[in-house]
Amino acid sequence: MNYVVSFLAMAIKFATVFLFGATGEIINQKSGHLNMGTPGIMYFGALGGTIGERIYLDTVAAGQPLNPFLIFLVPTLFAILFGAIGGFVFSFFTVTLHCNQNVTGLTLTTLLVGISCFFISAINKEGMSDAGLLLQNAWPGYKAAGWFGEIFLSQSYFTYFGVIVAVGAACVISFTRVGLNLRAVGENASSADSAGIPVQKYRYIATIIGGAIAGIGGAFYELDNAMGMSFEAADGIDAFGWLALCIVIFSLWKPAIAIGASFLFACLSIAPDFFAPYLGAAGFVTYILKMAPYVATIVVLTVVSIVDKKQQAPANLGVPYFREDR
Repeated sequence: MNYVVSFLAMAIKFATVFLFGATGEIINQKSGHLNMGTPGIMYFGALGGTIGERIYLDTVAAGQPLNPFLIFLVPTLFAILFGAIGGFVFSFFTVTLHCNQNVTGLTLTTLLVGISCFFISAINKEGMSDAGLLLQNAWPGYKAAGWFGEIFLSQSYFTYFGVIVAVGAACVISFTRVGLNLRAVGENASSADSAGIPVQKYRYIATIIGGAIAGIGGAFYELDNAMGMSFEAADGIDAFGWLALCIVIFSLWKPAIAIGASFLFACLSIAPDFFAPYLGAAGFVTYILKMAPYVATIVVLTVVSIVDKKQQAPANLGVPYFREDR
């Protein structure tokens, strides 16, 4: 029982990284932007979060206790800023300069991963492990609630904030005029423009907000003590960014579904290593199990494409809009 509880608790924590990345990318894609720069933006957000935590730690006088909420708030604000910058750069090249979205996204990922790896490794890490321990649990007394507390109350502020962001994004996209306009831009930019919707403005704002959200996921992975805190290129935050892109498809471009999809992908991602002691010498089984998230995405995409044609990506996804071609 304790083993199952530990597994579920870690899966929820791990799902937080995916949830931020997937929610941010869903907002991007709803506007018609296929932002393959999301993995790099997540890493850039990790750089921002690391800088923010370093700044906060440097302001705390020696011997003074750390504030758990500020350990979450300050890095989050910096991660949002850095992620938004990444989203703005992508929009500038694809909206203003009309560059190819795939090429721009891949180039942005390569650039930001390199920059982030270099500067993160150069930042002074003194005191960050202690900060990561405080960041790890929003409610230190969670054990009093038994297994429920172990699973659901042992998470950091980032996890609860991620769920709020995903639910908020789902409500905005589905039930507000802003969301309707955003979906119109992603489905048919020419018709949306004819209806008076500022296509370029929506794509800029959606990509900047999507980048800001994705950046928080990278910061969480880098700073939460339970996630490793190695502060090296081997962290592979960009790898989780690629999985977040898969979750967008898996969740049918719906932020609310992305909550469950992120948890499922987290379970599939940590299961091989979590259950490795039970696999014995059959190491190849571990590698096969690590393929599960990608196989699941292919299966779901295939089934959805055959069964329900309506549950598809936005019609103008990846298509640049030239007003002069109307």
